Amino acid sequence: MKRKQYRQSVKVNQVKIEFTNKPITAWGGMGCLVGKFLEQIDFRSWVESELPIGETSNNGRGIYEKVLAQFLTVLVGGSRFEHLSWWGHGVEAIRKVFGVEWLPKASSTLTRFWGKIRLPGQGEQMGRCTRRFARQLVGWEGIEEDNLNLDSSVLTRYGQQEGARKGYNPKKPGRPSHHPLLAFLGSGYVVNLWNRRGDCHTAHRVVEFFHQTIETLGSAFRVKRVLCDSGFYGIDFIQYLEGESYFYIMAVPMWPVLQQEVRKVSQWKKMEAGIEVGEFRFTHADRKWTVPRRYVVVRQEVKRRPKAAGKQPSLFKELEDWKEYRFSLMITNDKDSAPETIWREYRPRANDENVLKDLKGGYGFAAFSLSSFWATEAVMGMNALVFHNLVHYLNRNILSVRKPQPQLKTLRSKYFILPAQLGSSAGSQVLRLAVKGRRLRAKILYFLERIARLSHRLNCNAVET
Repeated sequence: MKRKQYRQSVKVNQVKIEFTNKPITAWGGMGCLVGKFLEQIDFRSWVESELPIGETSNNGRGIYEKVLAQFLTVLVGGSRFEHLSWWGHGVEAIRKVFGVEWLPKASSTLTRFWGKIRLPGQGEQMGRCTRRFARQLVGWEGIEEDNLNLDSSVLTRYGQQEGARKGYNPKKPGRPSHHPLLAFLGSGYVVNLWNRRGDCHTAHRVVEFFHQTIETLGSAFRVKRVLCDSGFYGIDFIQYLEGESYFYIMAVPMWPVLQQEVRKVSQWKKMEAGIEVGEFRFTHADRKWTVPRRYVVVRQEVKRRPKAAGKQPSLFKELEDWKEYRFSLMITNDKDSAPETIWREYRPRANDENVLKDLKGGYGFAAFSLSSFWATEAVMGMNALVFHNLVHYLNRNILSVRKPQPQLKTLRSKYFILPAQLGSSAGSQVLRLAVKGRRLRAKILYFLERIARLSHRLNCNAVET
């Protein structure tokens, strides 16, 4: 006697709930746009020939699928290796649109993959190939000169990661952290990255880092100005830049001795309502400071500009004529430009904070970490120099040409989260996007046509595995 099979039925208001095995994904927009872009530039060949990570197991499935899984996890907003499950539903549609036969299902596949980078030599090989990748994208846009901006960040760690130490950590005092150093172009590309121990100073080994960055950019690239925040204010780095004939503008901490010099400024030039600029020359008592250098100071009236940048030094809080201002101080070796020009040239460096915010909030820059220091740096380098730069190039040249560049989380909500079903028609597989609006349909078709016309392909210079 056959047992009668019961089918459970659930209703939500007037809707009956059922399940389907059809390959449906929530990330149809991401699949078609990013999938076409990676195919057009031949990203797979670059990964398989460049990355210094080999497959030694007989059961190895290839490294491209694992790198792609990491990229997809970042694109959907994941900040942990476990978040690769966020795009796992409808994975058949994802596999087809990205042209792979297999994708990892377990986070341990990714952690084992990146964990193969354990030694400094392997880490440096990984760094070289990601820096070369960034340089290629810069070359594709024909950027031959730009500002070079240096910045650092504090990444709080929870666990026993190598190199995680207690140091400067304003948001989580006392927690171990890493303190990476980054180099950006004014155009928004990340061109170099070093992971560092959490207890090191901002300017630790900055001369070596800067030299490596210049080598990466090549002799054909011209650095217009070097822009840095106050953490890099030190005579060794300043003398190096002057010795190599680089123009620099560097923020300066408002130490008491410099507050006294600011107070001596008698001539202030008005630029806008509530903004004035002045300058002075100063030499520290340290014997390394052999000559006076130029300082530019900007003061902004708080009443007229409540959101003014800068600080209100402790020395000025009790002075009637000074307490209503916030001050910003910069040092430069540009002797010819007017003080207001120096300030305007330095202001775009604030975009670095937007890039860091995008890296942390959109690419999981602060979250993907492993026990190995060099494996952690490798993941950070892929997220920043490869994945971020790829999306940045796609953004600047396809998705948001001549417009403000939206961050990844905005692209995700506008174009990537589009439900789609994988089907077939006339013997061919079809990804059907659930897009009703004609305007969005036209946009996506236009983007795909623009991507198909890209003539650039990644140059693959194999490195030893």
